[in-house]
Amino acid sequence: MWKKILSSKILRYSFSIVLLYFAFQKVNILALGKELLSVPWWTVPVLLLYLSITMFIGGWRWSTLVLNKSKLIDVLHFTKATYLGGFYGMFFPSAFAGDLIKWTALIKSYPKISKIKLAGTVLIDRVLGFTALCFVALIALVVGKIKGYYFPDYLWWVFILINIGTAIFFVLALAIDFETIIGKFKKLSKIAEIAGLIRNTENKYLLFVFLLCLISEPLWMASTWFIALVFGLNLHLLDVLIFMPVISLILVLPISVAGFGARETLFVYFFSQLGLPVDKILAVSTFNGIVNVFGSLVGGFLTFF
Repeated sequence: MWKKILSSKILRYSFSIVLLYFAFQKVNILALGKELLSVPWWTVPVLLLYLSITMFIGGWRWSTLVLNKSKLIDVLHFTKATYLGGFYGMFFPSAFAGDLIKWTALIKSYPKISKIKLAGTVLIDRVLGFTALCFVALIALVVGKIKGYYFPDYLWWVFILINIGTAIFFVLALAIDFETIIGKFKKLSKIAEIAGLIRNTENKYLLFVFLLCLISEPLWMASTWFIALVFGLNLHLLDVLIFMPVISLILVLPISVAGFGARETLFVYFFSQLGLPVDKILAVSTFNGIVNVFGSLVGGFLTFF
């Protein structure tokens, strides 16, 4: 029952509306809209071109898990499928749902590869990506603490526990027949399935993909710094690399539509402590969301080719 409620589109739309209201209630919406419209037309294409680097790395990660040694044409095929996953994710309760069907775009190009392997490697890539994000977020908390940035105390415990949990999961999945043990429990069957897929993948490829994840995460987050420069916000790259991993990890929770509302609230909560104007922070956050939507639409455009 609770699973259906939390995955409900109505609930997510409601959360987005409520969070957007609280985030924008003290801001002149008309002035904000004019500022967004005043952004040079070339900004979105340039940002999409920059973000295509992270999408290419995503295709490289996935093709490595499937083919081990992939050629450039293979990476391009998998990159296209990754874009399609982002497009599909716009119409499902979460981006995860889009990922779970993006492999269908590769069936014709790779008829000799089983559908189970294509779908299974999507899960492995997701888990490795999430693990890398958790690790980067924890590092951001540590560096932020040293540099004097403020984070709620409970975030430390939550992020530490998440990282310990993912580390234990990988150790058990690789060291013992973990999937057989927990597979007996129906509610843990999906975790057992992922553990089995990880166990059947060579460690060197798992490590390589994890390293690619560690590279792509900061690259993707740096786009927020570029957007801040466009809006004339005095935001340093270090500020972005400290706060964005934390914000991104929280946004993994499917509580809003395309992150709208939750992202704006989190941006204001964290970046306003730097003494930055709220209207500028919201402009950067909103434009960030708009760029992400355009990035997802690229996947829809690619369906015609």
